[in-house]
This record gives sequence, structure tokens and C-alpha cells, in this order.
Amino acid sequence: MFSDQFRRGETDKSKLTGVKRSKIVSTLSDVAWKAFQTVNQRLPEGEAIRPKWAPGPLLKSYQRTSPPLGFPRETDSLCPRCVKEVRDAVISGETTLESLMNEHPGEIKAQIVEENGQVVMRKTCPKHGEFVDVMATDPAFLERIESLFFGRDFKAAEDSHVHHHGTSNIKFGRGAVLTVDLTNRCNMMCNPCFMDANQVGYVHEPTFEDTKAILDRAVSFKPKRQVIILFSGGEPTLSPYYLEAVAYAKKVGFYRILAATNGIRFAEDLEFCKAAKEAGQHGVYLQFDGVSEEKNAHRGVGNLFDVKQQAIENLASVGIKVSLRRRTSIKCRRLRFSPFLLPGAMKTFLMTFAFSNAIPSPA
Repeated sequence: MFSDQFRRGETDKSKLTGVKRSKIVSTLSDVAWKAFQTVNQRLPEGEAIRPKWAPGPLLKSYQRTSPPLGFPRETDSLCPRCVKEVRDAVISGETTLESLMNEHPGEIKAQIVEENGQVVMRKTCPKHGEFVDVMATDPAFLERIESLFFGRDFKAAEDSHVHHHGTSNIKFGRGAVLTVDLTNRCNMMCNPCFMDANQVGYVHEPTFEDTKAILDRAVSFKPKRQVIILFSGGEPTLSPYYLEAVAYAKKVGFYRILAATNGIRFAEDLEFCKAAKEAGQHGVYLQFDGVSEEKNAHRGVGNLFDVKQQAIENLASVGIKVSLRRRTSIKCRRLRFSPFLLPGAMKTFLMTFAFSNAIPSPA
């Protein structure tokens, strides 16, 4: 979709030339990298770098391990129907949360195979029967992506209260983003809402001390697991200590502080934008569904595009980056919105534009 829009208006000849140039650059880069590696392997091995966040020196490429890759292969998986049944049982009190760690409910083996030009996962639950999921419609592309895996990172921090998840324990690597929900309150009535904000009949809002404790624990492990904080909710800017939370995350050493927001508070109050920037906020993930009232009708707020535009302008004026987040239907066959339809002034302020499959649509 992006490449089609990006090359819109070009002739077929110029498109073909661009593709050829890209392939030439890619081939030359690959050759240059292999040549560099050949020379590098013959040089004396120097001492590995040891960053402050790491428990030891950075691993050399030959020291890194890898999980089984390629296909066919066997892997661990879950029965989707068992998962729902166990979740409902935990919520209703019929079973305990510890059963997820000790009894392995719903866990089954799965086979990843290539069939009819696709890569699929086949698995059979003794209770619910067979399930088949398409993993890739282009086996060669998936094989290429897997070949780029550079090996596992450090073993995860040894701490029972964070990584004790049962079979799905985190064993290697560091995280990139820690999401902290500051509140389940919201100033919109979206349908659907993945948090059921304003619909559950109660307010869940951790105290500032709770949030500080989360951030303190997150920076205490080695290897340091998260470098970016994403404040979310509900609408995080409705939290009475939003600015204090941003400032504290900056104080304890997080590299980037972001917020997943509908933008209303930022559109209403330029001084709030300035305060957020001063506290240490780097950017926002701004919910964005389109440029018409029709595309925003499910949000329950009128003139929402004007609100988004004002939010982007206010945030840009104080130096806070904006990344638009557009949710699409899981079964949609084409996107009904393109970032190229945005007014020119808005495009100037944007950091990224991303799509997420989150909202089911009718078949």
C-alpha cells in the first residue's frame, strides 16, 4: 500500500528503474557486508563492550544461541478455545491464577509446515480438535526474515516475581517498551474499546507511589529490560499525576517517554503541552481513524478530526513528536485511509504512521 501510494504518478518505466536500482544497492550492500565479515574474522579479537545496563560484556555473534527456525518444525502453542475457558475460570474463581504457571492448561504441540504456497501452523487439541493458522503467504519472505535473526541476547534477569510465568517464562533478551496504565478513565466513549474504559462501573487508578514503584523495579534489573515508557489507559492525560509520572520516568533514566492518547487534552491546552515537554515527554502515539466525521463516528465525539489537527499543531509547536496510530479491520482487504490524504501542514509534524489490526469486522 505504501509503495503504491509513494510511486503514484510515476510511469511504468520509472517504477521499473527504481526497483532495479534498489536491487543493485541491496546486492552491493550484501557483498560489502560479507567482505567486511571475512576481514573482521581474521583480525585479533578485541575486548567486548560492557554497557552500564548489561550484566556482562556484549555477546559476540558466535556466542549467541538461536531457537529452532525454518520449516517444517515443531513448536509449542496453545489451543485458542482452552485459553478462553481457562481465562473465564480464573475470572469466576473456579480455578486459581497459579494454575497458569503450574498446570500448563491448553498447551499443545504444533507443526509449522509449508502447504500450497503458504506457511501454516497445524495443531490438534484433544478436547477441541484441529486448528490451522496461516503464518505467511510468502514462504520465501518468511525464510528471509528468519535468516536475519542475529541470535539471542543476554539471559533475562533472575527474578521470580517478574519472569515466573510458567512455560512462557521470559528467558532471553530485553524489552523495548514498558506500558504503564495510569487510569481506566477516558473522555471518549469509543465502540469498541479494548480497555472498556468508562464501561466497567469502577475507576482503576494506581497511586503515584504505585507508578513510581513500577518504574523503580523496571530500571533495577540487569540486563535493563525497558528503555521506553508508554503511558496508557484509558486516557493517560486524565491521571491527576500524569506530568509527575512523566518527570519521574525521565528522572530514573528512561530513554524515551511516550503516551498513547486521543489528543483531546493536548488540543485543549497548549500550556499542558509545554508542561509535558518540560517534564521530559518525547512523543505521543495519537489515535487517528481518518479525516471525515464518518470515520470517527464510533468514537462518540463530534469534530474529532479538528481536535486531532489542533493536537498535532500544539504538540509540534513545543517539540513533541507525533506518531499516528490507525486501527484497521482484521478482515479488511484494503485501507480506506492514506497518510497522503492529510493536509500538508500535518504531515510536516509526523514522526511515523502505523496501522494495527485490532478491530474485528464482519466477514
